[in-house]
Amino acid sequence: MMVPARLPVAPHPFRDELLTSWTARVAARYGAEPFELMVFLAGQAGRYAGARQIDDVVPDMGLLRLWAKACRIDPERLRRRSVAFRYPRPQGWLLTETVPVCLACFDADVAAGRDAYLRVNWRLAEQAVCPEHRTMLLDRCPACRSGLRLSFRMLNGLLRPFCHKCDAVLTSGGGETEDPLKADFAANVLEIQRQISGIVIGGPGRLDRLEHAIRTLWAPLDRDGAARPVLALWYDEPGWNCPYEARAAVGRLAPLQHLSVRWRALTLVILHDLFGADLVPGAVVPEAALVLFRRAAPLPWLTDGRDPRNGKGKRAVEAGAERVHRLSKRPVHRLNGNFLDERGNFGRIHP
Repeated sequence: MMVPARLPVAPHPFRDELLTSWTARVAARYGAEPFELMVFLAGQAGRYAGARQIDDVVPDMGLLRLWAKACRIDPERLRRRSVAFRYPRPQGWLLTETVPVCLACFDADVAAGRDAYLRVNWRLAEQAVCPEHRTMLLDRCPACRSGLRLSFRMLNGLLRPFCHKCDAVLTSGGGETEDPLKADFAANVLEIQRQISGIVIGGPGRLDRLEHAIRTLWAPLDRDGAARPVLALWYDEPGWNCPYEARAAVGRLAPLQHLSVRWRALTLVILHDLFGADLVPGAVVPEAALVLFRRAAPLPWLTDGRDPRNGKGKRAVEAGAERVHRLSKRPVHRLNGNFLDERGNFGRIHP
């Protein structure tokens, strides 16, 4: 039986740090990626050979104990840093893929003389603005504009975040003056996301209505063959189609999980415009919301029953609605963002 390895140097996690951020910082101390160090540690322990890196939301306790022993940390301390422990909420309100970042937070880490790291609350689906610096989070590299994927490397004695694709160091550029319009927009979105957070942790009643409203906004339109979500009507632009970066959210049970930062922010703004300060449909639904909601395709989001025709657990979807749902997922042209069977419209609106 092999003895688990003990690393000679291993930084401890910060109080509000993601577990994957901490494992990345530990690996960076040895010039490795987290998966490479995980394979080494798993090979030493035997049982977890070839295991993937730790899950931020609900981590495997066996892997946590492996990392904890290698880094001389109490595994219970690591468990308390999981997203599920810190933010007990439905899974649909946690991001499962790219983690957006705040460049001002990274600069603050450097100014304080500590390693840069990823914050736990950046994985919350409603978070589009940094509460501390009141700036929009980023999910694209500001240098190469590709989807953000970080790697940590040493720079001037501290671990700094770099773009994994173009090797640009992620910084806000020395605190340049921000556009006042962008600052006002971020402040408004920040207030809305605080209200959304209160609804998410407040109880099932209002949360159910909030989730229904968001699903409806991102449902396909009822027009057969439509390549637009319901919220396209909010623009009042007949030729607007769902852009490439947002099409994965159309018809999903948890649309916010599949949206970029700016589209999540826009969704919150539309909710505020439709329902005011409550952000959820009440006993009386505003006329503007009714107009949008009546145009949603009748997809069975909330039913998981078996289809009586085949008994194989397939959702019972009407033929017309099934075609709308299928068309909403069609590939789009990489240049114009419209679906292939519809005419391109190069005058569409972007938030």
